[in-house]
Amino acid sequence: MIENTQLFYFVSIVEYGTISKAAQQLLVSQPALTRSLQKLEDELEVELFDRKKNQIILNENGQLAYQHAKKILDMEKNMKLDVQNFYQSKQIISIGSLAPAPICGLKYLIKKNYPKMKIKEDLKNRVDDLLIGLENYQYNIIVLHYPIKDPRYECIELFDEHLYISLPPTHPLASLKEISFADLNGESILILSKIGFWNDITLKYIPDSHLLYQDDEQVFNEIKKSSALPVFKTNISLQRIEDPHRIPIPITDPEVHLTFYAIYKKENHKHFDFLKNDLSIDWKNT
Repeated sequence: MIENTQLFYFVSIVEYGTISKAAQQLLVSQPALTRSLQKLEDELEVELFDRKKNQIILNENGQLAYQHAKKILDMEKNMKLDVQNFYQSKQIISIGSLAPAPICGLKYLIKKNYPKMKIKEDLKNRVDDLLIGLENYQYNIIVLHYPIKDPRYECIELFDEHLYISLPPTHPLASLKEISFADLNGESILILSKIGFWNDITLKYIPDSHLLYQDDEQVFNEIKKSSALPVFKTNISLQRIEDPHRIPIPITDPEVHLTFYAIYKKENHKHFDFLKNDLSIDWKNT
């Protein structure tokens, strides 16, 4: 029975021109390639090369065999890709995060590596909910704002996120180069509801502010356009969506300078070890 390895070695000999060059490129011994070629010829019951002193030349039998071998190897490759893509399309990676930006970033990175994989996302305010979910297989990967040391988990630093306040040029605070929560406390601020951990921070540090929550992002953007209300932005959201009609001012309080970490079980390293080598994110396309 003809084996695919025999076909692969045969095609390599044809394409590299000699057995010695094929052996060098494939890191296989010349005798092993010679034996494989002889076995293939025995299976086909024809010679594929005309042999001369220190030289083999592909003959007409070999040319036809080469065309068939290429088709068979391409079919094997396509079969593997199709089956893997089908498998990925049936799989779901579940992400749990404290903030929206890490979800966007991880989805971008996962899709870049597994284009067919389905992704489920969950935004939580409490660290305990995420850790329990990871432990109980509710999540395949979670994002926290601090690293954890546990031999069962891999912990990878993703990126930093910093909070800004975005103001129209006519706002009394718009002339400031930087701003603190003390400056903002008491202001009416338009805010999206689904911002995870950031919501806890704003409630804690500007308790006297009137936070005007909006669940619908489209409605939020319409109100922002037609009003002078401050809105929160981050260095990430500023990269995703440009807003030339507003001025972003960095908030100086240390509590709003966060570093996010991706955490997953070591048993899932095959899915997520790519994060150790590739964390480049095009935020405009997330």
